Amino acid sequence: MQLQNNNLLLDKAISIIDNGRKKIVEAIYNESTKSYYLLGKLIVEDEQQGETKAKYGKKVLENLSKNLTLKYGKGFSLSTLKDCRKFYIKSQSLTDLLRFKLSFTHYTYLIRLDDREFRFYEQYAVEQNLTVRELQKAVQNNTILRVDKHQKILTTTDLKPKDIIKDPYILDFLGLDEVNQGEEKLLESKLIEHLEKFLLELGRGFAFVKRQYRLSLSEDNFYADLVFYNIPLKCYVVIELKTRKLKHQDLGQLQMYVNYFDREVKNDDDNKTIGILLCSEKNDSVVKYTLPQDNEQIFASKYKLYLPSLEELKNELEIIDED
Repeated sequence: MQLQNNNLLLDKAISIIDNGRKKIVEAIYNESTKSYYLLGKLIVEDEQQGETKAKYGKKVLENLSKNLTLKYGKGFSLSTLKDCRKFYIKSQSLTDLLRFKLSFTHYTYLIRLDDREFRFYEQYAVEQNLTVRELQKAVQNNTILRVDKHQKILTTTDLKPKDIIKDPYILDFLGLDEVNQGEEKLLESKLIEHLEKFLLELGRGFAFVKRQYRLSLSEDNFYADLVFYNIPLKCYVVIELKTRKLKHQDLGQLQMYVNYFDREVKNDDDNKTIGILLCSEKNDSVVKYTLPQDNEQIFASKYKLYLPSLEELKNELEIIDED
């Protein structure tokens, strides 16, 4: 129990430090990105008299690029100045002016999206602390469809256990073409090997606790595959892996693990433990009739080892919404 408390203390300490560093980075981004925004404003309002395109051609921007490059070095190419112009125009109705929370490089990617996607991925990138490459991957993965199913981004105060659950989880970063039935250890090892990317796929606020967490019940020992702690929800999250179709017995086993954590592990100020059964295939009716109607703790999700098509993701989410 002492070890568990120490791990939780460490997780919370890391959260405080990371939040502090995040605020410093945001302050730097705010000032740096604001400079590019103001440069775009100068180009549009002063040089173009408010028009989105210069009536006198691109020579003005070319000359400005050359002169700025002579004075400051790299970073002010013609394409960058064009992006500044697009960024300013796009920002007029979309983002909180003078409080930019991402780097300008992030925004040069975001301005190529439509308005709804821009709003979503800007906030998602801030919440998840995404690099530019991770942001690009999130867009390619159609994250907006899986996280923003109800056309809103949930704040921490709105967050409920079901809101952090995805279905399916996309594990294409593992580099596996397939995982055969009975190869749960292989899947588990690969997830630990790529833990940072798996945390990103899980979503906001997850901290890794332990793999093969031992639960001692009298003379019997059981082992939970993966245990995390979700900081916004203030609860443990137990993940069980099945490289086959889900069976109702699997949900019973996971329920036992969740009950154990609720009664023996969690602190008084923690919320109820969440259990996620991650499987290669599931029967939604089995899940529905195995779990109680008021269930808010046990969830079953499929995993995919490849990036599904847009149509496949839409079909998956339509099935979820019907349930």
